[in-house]
This record gives sequence, structure tokens and C-alpha cells, in this order.
Amino acid sequence: MKRKDSFGYMTQIFASNVFILLLNTMTGIIIARYLGPEGRGEQAAMIMWPQLLSYIVTLGLPSSIIYYMKQKNSDHGSLFLASLWMCFVLGTISMIGGLVFLPSWMDGYSSDKIRFACWALILVPFGLLGAINNAVLQAREEYSLFNRIRYLPNVITLILLFALVVTDSVNPFYTSLAYVAPTIPLSLWIMIRLLSVYSFKQKGIINSSKQLVQYGIRSYGTDLAGTLSFYIDQVLVVGLLSPVSLGIYLVALNLSKMLDIIQASVVSVLFPQASGLDQTEAIKLTLKVYRISSVITVILVLGAILLAPFGLLLLYGKSFEDAIPIFRILIIQAAIGSATWTLAQGFMATDKPGRVTLLKVASLIMNAVLINLLTPHLGIMGAAYSLLISAGVNYLFILLLYRKELGTSWTAFLFRVEDWRWVKEQLNRRRSKPMEKEGALL
Repeated sequence: MKRKDSFGYMTQIFASNVFILLLNTMTGIIIARYLGPEGRGEQAAMIMWPQLLSYIVTLGLPSSIIYYMKQKNSDHGSLFLASLWMCFVLGTISMIGGLVFLPSWMDGYSSDKIRFACWALILVPFGLLGAINNAVLQAREEYSLFNRIRYLPNVITLILLFALVVTDSVNPFYTSLAYVAPTIPLSLWIMIRLLSVYSFKQKGIINSSKQLVQYGIRSYGTDLAGTLSFYIDQVLVVGLLSPVSLGIYLVALNLSKMLDIIQASVVSVLFPQASGLDQTEAIKLTLKVYRISSVITVILVLGAILLAPFGLLLLYGKSFEDAIPIFRILIIQAAIGSATWTLAQGFMATDKPGRVTLLKVASLIMNAVLINLLTPHLGIMGAAYSLLISAGVNYLFILLLYRKELGTSWTAFLFRVEDWRWVKEQLNRRRSKPMEKEGALL
């Protein structure tokens, strides 16, 4: 945990992700038990928009910041300041756009809930600012602070929810405030801290802006399609199903995202480190990390499928019994998606984000089509099957890309004995070693 190399950083992020998972589980239990499926669905429909709209207009800035800050002789200060003014402009545009379409999209909900969702759009610029702050912290390898900023909002939310329970004030509005309130102070705090590191008087902001846009535009499709793929089912289900069905679906979906603790831990370190390597070493590094993380993921998925009937009912209550089969489908989908995104880092780190963008866009279109086709006939099971089918096709596509463009053999995707030996060597290390040829992870 204290090591200053990438294996140590991944361990820190993994521990942080486990902590966040526990916090999210606790907050989810409170919401589910006190609001029930209908209240859970209403609350989700009220607060999902700020984060969705902020990620839609990233213009690829987070990936671009990491990529350029890891290059030699880069001007970190001007890159950060350039990203801030773009953050303000893009966030404002997205917020105004949300005010235009949101009332009609939530037409089936009460006017007070629609009004709350519109007011919550004030958080859109702060959501984008948070994404930029996190990217800078990753590029600076300030992973302790990076992790702290990620779990502090969940801690604050849990405290606020406990206060609502104690005061018997649990309702969709107050619980929504508990979820969205921590965003503003934490985003501003990190921004001020980084501004104290980098002087306001930075030369080359225009040049840095051009750099960020040049890479960002090529990776923006990946970010946009990834964000829409993440939210497309929830957005469409809001319009296709009742709040009760939405509540059941979201409990299964959120619980299935436990696998993100592996994927997020790996990608948060893999992309910055691989960006500093040549193509051969970056791909070699990506494949090694993919093989190791895949084995861990498969073990977790099998355990989760077996324990689902007991754990889900114990945590959320009998009213969410219908979420069990949905969860089993979605956790398999999450495992496939994690493997795909880990492999995608090989192209992201070698200045080929366009390939990943094409995959994401294809996945997004497939999700939207399948959800609209299957959900009206199969309900929430149709939404779950749509995500699973799309994830499977996307995974096959990226394997074929590795084969066609990089000449990767099929055996390169299979776990090897030397991978296990490498893990044991890393675990047995007692002191940090200099980063060598294959990057900090190796």
C-alpha cells in the first residue's frame, strides 16, 4: 500500500474501490429499504442527469490531459489552465441543453421531481471539473489524494443519509440532495489546490488548448460512446418502464458494478504508465495486465452468481427479489465489458484512440437498438440481455483488432504460468525499485 510504483498504486486504488463499493452498498441499502422500488426509481431519475451530461461534453479532455502530461517536457500548468476554461464553457453548454430536453424526457414523472432534476443540472460544470481534477492527479501520480477524492463524496453521502434516517426525513428529494451535495465543495477544493501548484500566469495556454483538442477530439468519441453506453439503458428505461421496474433494475445494475473495483484499479494506472512506453512494450504490458485481471474477475463472477439469492435479499429485502436474475446477467456483462476496456488501453496509450472510439460507437448503437427492441417485450430482462449481447460483440471486435492490426496470437490472451510468477514476485517485493523497460507495472 505504501509502495511508490504502479503495483503499489493499483493496490491503493483497489483498496479504495473496495471501500467505495462498501459505501455504495450501504447507501443503496438505506435507499432501497426506506424508499422501496418505486422511490428508488424516482430518485435515480432525478439525479442521474448531472453526471451524464458532464461526461457527454468532456471533449476527451481527461484522457488528453493524462496523455500530454506524461510526455517529456510538457507544460503541466498551461495544460491545466487550458482545461479549466474549456471545462467552464463546455459545462455551461451542456447544462443549457439539459434544461431544454429534460422536462419532456421525464414527462411521466410529477412536476416537482422534474423541477428538482432541472435544478440539479447546476452540478454539470462541477462534474466535468471533477473529471479534469482526477485526470491531473493521475498524471501527477498523486494517487493517495486521487483515492481520497473518490471516496469522500460517498462518506459524506452516507453520513447525510444516516442523519435523514435518525430524523425520520427519508424521501426522494432529501436523499437526492445527500447524493449530489458533496460534488461542489470537493471539486472546488482540488481545483484551488492545483491552482496553488501551477501559477495563474501561464504562457502557452493557446498552444496547450490546441494540443488538448487535437488528442481529445480523437478520444472524445470513446469517452462519449463509453458514457452513453454506461447510461443508455438507464436513460431509455426511464422512458420505457415504470419507476418500480427502474428501481429493481438499478439495484441489480449497481450491485453488478462491483467488478469495477478491478477494472478501475487497473485502468487508472495502466493508461498513464503505458502512455510513456513505445508501442511494443505498451501492448505487452496491456496484455499481461488483461490476463491477470481476467482470472481474478472470473473467480469473483462465479462467487457472485452463487451468492446472489442470499446476499441480495439479505441486503435489500424481499421487495427486490425480482432483481436476482437481472443481476446474474448484468454481472456477466460487466465482466466482459471490463476485459474489453482493459484491452482498449493498448490503443489509447499508443495514440490510436480512434479504434476504441469505433468500438464504443458500435456498442452504443447496438445497445440503443436492442433495448428498444427487447425491453417492450421482455421488460427489465430485455434491457439486461441487450447489454450482455452488446458487450459480447464488442469484446470479439477488440480481439479481432488485436489480431488484425498488431498480429497478436490467440494464445497471448490466455493466462500463463509466468503471469502468476510475476504476481508472486510483485507481492514479495519489500521496497520500491526503479521503473524499468516495461514500465512501472512490470
